[in-house]
Amino acid sequence: MKKIFLFAALTLSLFLTSCKDAEPFDTQDANDYPLILVPYETKSGLITYTCANPGVPLTDSVIVTPSKYTTVNWYLDGQLVWTGNKISMCFPVGTYAVTIEAVTEAGKRTERHGSLSVLPYGTDPYAAPPTTGRHVAAAKDVVLDGKNLNLVDKVLIAEDLYAEKEVCKVDPSAKTASQLTFALPDIADKKYYLRFIDAEGQIYGSDALFVHHTAVVQSGYDSFFPGELWTIEGINLTNVASVLLDDIEITAITATETTISFMAPDGQKGHTYRISMRNADGTDVLFATSTGTVTQMSALCTDQTPIWTGPVALAWDEKLIQIAPATLATLHVGDSLFVYFDKPAAEYYQMRVTIPNWEKDYYAQRDMTTEQSPYVFIYDENCETLAKANYAMCFVGFGPVINKITYKHK
Repeated sequence: MKKIFLFAALTLSLFLTSCKDAEPFDTQDANDYPLILVPYETKSGLITYTCANPGVPLTDSVIVTPSKYTTVNWYLDGQLVWTGNKISMCFPVGTYAVTIEAVTEAGKRTERHGSLSVLPYGTDPYAAPPTTGRHVAAAKDVVLDGKNLNLVDKVLIAEDLYAEKEVCKVDPSAKTASQLTFALPDIADKKYYLRFIDAEGQIYGSDALFVHHTAVVQSGYDSFFPGELWTIEGINLTNVASVLLDDIEITAITATETTISFMAPDGQKGHTYRISMRNADGTDVLFATSTGTVTQMSALCTDQTPIWTGPVALAWDEKLIQIAPATLATLHVGDSLFVYFDKPAAEYYQMRVTIPNWEKDYYAQRDMTTEQSPYVFIYDENCETLAKANYAMCFVGFGPVINKITYKHK
C-alpha cells in the first residue's frame, strides 16, 4: 500500500512541475490566430462597464492567447487610451464605445466590443443626451436640458474625449439650473465632445454632440394615424421635399427648420411601412438612431383610435384635458388607453386621471419621471363604473405635455 501511495505522490509531483514550467494560455506559436479568453463573451456579444462617477476608474484585465506574442489595446470611441492586458483609468462623464483589440506580432487581430458609462457626481453640471444621440445644427442655437446647468461658465467643444484638441469655447446665452442655451459656431460636420467649464475653471464631461449642415430626422416618424396631420421633428428640415412610405410619395409638405408636417395617407391599419425622405436636391434625409444615422426607418400605421388631441401641458386643473362620458361609452373593459406625451425640463413629473371633483380616480397618481411615451393603461371595471356614472375622465398633474390620447379595443 505504501508503494502505491509513494508512486501516486511522485506522479502528482511530476505533473505539477510540468504544469508550472508551461505558461498558461500560450500556444507557443507566433502564427496562431489570437483569442480573447477573458473577459468572457456575453450573449449579446457586448461587454458593459459602468463607473459610478468620474473618480472611479475603469478597471479590468484581459487574458489572451498566444500570450507571448499578443499585445492588447484599449479604445474608447475609436481613440487608443491604453496598451496592456490590465487597465485602470478614469474618464470624463459620458457614454463611450469600448473596443478591446488583441493583435499578434504577425499582424493577426481580434476584437471584443462593449460600452462604458461614466456617471456624474450629483453636484456636477450635466445634460444627458437623447437615446438617439445629441444631433444639432451648425451655426444655430443649442438648447440642453439637464441639472446644475447654472454652474456652467463656458461650453467647450473638443475633437477628443480628453478635450486636448479644442475646437472652440462658447459663452452660454441663457442658463438656469435645468436648461442651458448657447450659439454653436459654424463648424464642420462630425462628432465632438461636449464639456462644461465652471467659474473656477473645472471641466466636466457631458457626452458628445453630432453637428450637421444637412437634414436629420430625430422623432415623430415611427407611427402615424391615417388621414391625420403628421408632424415629424429634426434639424435643418427646411429643404425636405418628399416623404416616401413604401411606394407612396408625399410632396404636399410644410417644412421649417425643425419640423415637417403633412397629411398622412389612408394607410392599412397595423401595417408597418418603410419611410424615407428626400431633400429638394435629391439627396437622402438622415434618421438619427441609437446606433448612428440611416436613410430608411419603419413607420407603423396605428390601429388606435384618437379620442383627444393636444398638445396641452399637464396642470393641476381638471378642466384642461377632459374626455366626455359619451366618448368613453365607445370603450369596453379590457381596452387599452395610450397617452402620448413629451417631457420638457420641469421640477417634477406627475400624472393623475381623476373625475371633475377629484373625489374618485380613474387611475391613481403616478410618477412619470422615468416613463416613456406612450403611457399605456387598461380601461377596467372601475373606469367603466365612473363613465356610466357620467363622470368625465380628467388628466391632471405637472411636467409632461400631453399630445394625444388614443384607445385600442382588446
